[in-house]
Amino acid sequence: MSDITNPSLKNTVRQYFQEQGEDAPTWTEIHGMLCALAVGPEVESVDYAAELEMPVPGEVSDALNRLRERLVTQLLGGDAINLPCLLDPYQEEDGQDLASWCAGFMTGVFVDEENWYRDDEEQMAQLLLPFILISGLDDDEALDTLWENTQVVRQMALSIPEILEELYLAFHGPDQGDASTPAD
Repeated sequence: MSDITNPSLKNTVRQYFQEQGEDAPTWTEIHGMLCALAVGPEVESVDYAAELEMPVPGEVSDALNRLRERLVTQLLGGDAINLPCLLDPYQEEDGQDLASWCAGFMTGVFVDEENWYRDDEEQMAQLLLPFILISGLDDDEALDTLWENTQVVRQMALSIPEILEELYLAFHGPDQGDASTPAD
């Protein structure tokens, strides 16, 4: 279970999306999206309704933003992010599995995709490869071949929590020239 959850915030989000039917994202997918928004490039604001292609009331949007802030606080504290699913890329549990979490993560990447790749496209492509591969969002034949190497794919899956930390540091670490960091 994820450490980000204030039960009230999580319940607000979970209950709303459960009420929207089977086309709505699951908590696992939402968690993935929030993780991408927390570790990726700074985003002024997120139009969750546009990104999720469904109405999102202000109360739910506020809860999503507060949960994202909790993830950032967790990362700043040096704590790893615990995913709400098993790190098993081959487990299939409709909407509750690692593939769903990775698809949600990629939804978060797509919010500001250009800025994810702006500084070092090759490095970012390598860091995002496990998310893209496990989500199944790309039909590249090379990825299909890679998927058949279960040992490599399982290792990729197990490395996701560490990759999240790497991504956070790539965008928010001390070497990023953050405006809040004094210049020498």
